[in-house]
Amino acid sequence: MYADYTFYTGTYKGTLPEADFDRLSVRAGAEINRVTFQRAQEATGDDLMAVKYAECAVVDELSYQAQGGSGDIVSESNDGISISYASTVAKSSRQRIDAAAFTWLCST
Repeated sequence: MYADYTFYTGTYKGTLPEADFDRLSVRAGAEINRVTFQRAQEATGDDLMAVKYAECAVVDELSYQAQGGSGDIVSESNDGISISYASTVAKSSRQRIDAAAFTWLCST
C-alpha cells in the first residue's frame, strides 16, 4: 500500500469511506506492482507521488467495478423503445484498471 486514507481524502480528494479504501487499497497496491513490474516499490520523490495517485485511481476504479460498473452504456431501452450506439469496444475490467493507473504512471 502506497497511499494512506489521509492522502486519499486530503490530496487525491477521494470520497470512499475509510473501510472501503482500506479493503480496496490492498488489491490496488498489487495492481500497481503488477503494472510497474514491482518498480513502484523503489519509487521516491515525484515518482512516489505519481504511484500514490495511481493507487488512489485504481481504488476508485475497483470500487466502481464492485458496484456493478462495467463501462460505457452501449444500449438502452425505455418503455419498449430501444436505441443502441456502438462506437467503441467496451474495455475489460483489467483494461480499465490499467488505464486508471497509466494516467498517473505514464511519465514515471
